[in-house]
Amino acid sequence: MGLDNLPDILTVKQLAEFLQVSELTIKRAIKTGELEAFKAGRDWRIERESVLKWVKK
Repeated sequence: MGLDNLPDILTVKQLAEFLQVSELTIKRAIKTGELEAFKAGRDWRIERESVLKWVKK
């Protein structure tokens, strides 16, 4: 599955599994502002466009 086939909105867990990195790596990128995300309740959600921008950096 390529980046263009990702769902519009991903959880931290989904993105970590897709990129084969730890969830902590994704959370650190969110905390430092490298990866744009928003909260849905207590959980983070990441838009596909934000992932594409982050990966291309």
